[in-house]
Amino acid sequence: MRIEQRWDVLVVGGGASGTLVAAQLLRNAVGPLRVALLERTERVGPGLAYSTDSASHLLNVPAGRMSAFPEDPEHFLRWMRRLEPATAPGDFVQRRRYGQYLEAVLREAREGAAPGVGLELLQGEVQSLSQVGGLARVVLARGPVLEARAVVLAVGNALPADLPVADGGLYASPRYVRSPWTEGALRHVRPHHPVLLIGTGLTMVDTVLSLAERNHEGRIHAISRHGLLPQVHRPGVVAGPPVAPAEPQRVRSILGTLRHQARRTQEGGDWRAVVDSLRPMTASLWRGLPEPERRRFLRHLRSFWDVHRHRMAPAVNDLLQQLQSTGVLRIHAARVRNFQLADEGWVLARVRPRGFSREATFRVQHVINCTGPDASIGRGHPLLRGLLESGLVRADALGLGLATDAEGALLDAGGRVSGLLYTLGPLRRGDLWESTAIPEIRTQALSLSRRLLEQLASRSEEAPAATTAVASPPPPSFP
Repeated sequence: MRIEQRWDVLVVGGGASGTLVAAQLLRNAVGPLRVALLERTERVGPGLAYSTDSASHLLNVPAGRMSAFPEDPEHFLRWMRRLEPATAPGDFVQRRRYGQYLEAVLREAREGAAPGVGLELLQGEVQSLSQVGGLARVVLARGPVLEARAVVLAVGNALPADLPVADGGLYASPRYVRSPWTEGALRHVRPHHPVLLIGTGLTMVDTVLSLAERNHEGRIHAISRHGLLPQVHRPGVVAGPPVAPAEPQRVRSILGTLRHQARRTQEGGDWRAVVDSLRPMTASLWRGLPEPERRRFLRHLRSFWDVHRHRMAPAVNDLLQQLQSTGVLRIHAARVRNFQLADEGWVLARVRPRGFSREATFRVQHVINCTGPDASIGRGHPLLRGLLESGLVRADALGLGLATDAEGALLDAGGRVSGLLYTLGPLRRGDLWESTAIPEIRTQALSLSRRLLEQLASRSEEAPAATTAVASPPPPSFP
């Protein structure tokens, strides 16, 4: 097999995680380094999370806490103020602005890199990844065959999984939207159409906002097991002092400590400060829990933790309240039993409301899956499925992501630490729990970049052999 391009580091995935680790490599490398950033789409930086064009989609973290760099906490705030001088640290800015910011971060890191340190942007999709000697070999579906001394998997989140219920042909019909984030997902939804949204978390909230922008007036039903909406940020609340449970080896002790501290803050404080105080220590608390305790948390408390931890901006809550008061939006606590396609484009969804034995039926014209990423990493990512089958990686004990060491090096099927494959972000969820938001990903990106640079420097000082690249799709350009 002819190897057409070789790199020191190949980052697979050009969303937020991949962009941040590539930027840190460029910023911290002092000697020759060849980095490639491979992305399926033409745009590098925003990824799925920040590529929205909707003005109503806001960050759910204040601007003052969204810097790309842990060592420079006001970096994003300064960038925003160049565009909108009145931006305050507590403002929830448009999410598309953050996508533009990530593009700028990578562009500036590329322009300011040391001599001999370079980045090339590649467009393509990985077909397979294998280990050949001391290198990783990457075959693309179309384009050149690549080799790298290290590969960072920054593939982000998978699409939602279809509900495991009888669908009556729904999933193969245009009446079903597997993910509201796919291009043109809402193109068939007319303003008067009744809609059923599966899930009541932040993805559902964004979908409702998108429908509202299109002047939707038909009934919107949103359903989940508990019928819980994300809680709301309160302006001016800052994280309280760290709350360390006395017995972190049990979920019950952590919950008890949180409840106790929340009661103490009721008079002069806010429970949000208590929840946020856990953020710096969440990973260590999670790792301190035995596996049965982690499973207990996922089974009984995950939904409640998510709505208190991942909150929405006050302005977003105001709009949802308005839609609920007018009857356009209705939230239900129930389980879907099955779907059935009816005549004239209707869908019948049979559900069992929580706390009731009898079932009810929703009659809608569209069903939109807002449940979040598929929990089965092999099913959601063909590349990861191939790596799991080959034994180059293994799933974490809970099946939430891939098993890693403390700095993001992947473990193989035998538990050995890879010297070639690394990851960050959502794929580390099982080992760290909190691993999907920018404040955690930026720290991982810095740590991983330092690990990679030290490791590459400790190997042979000989640079990758120069090769002749064949024609490939043009790399994305920065605005």
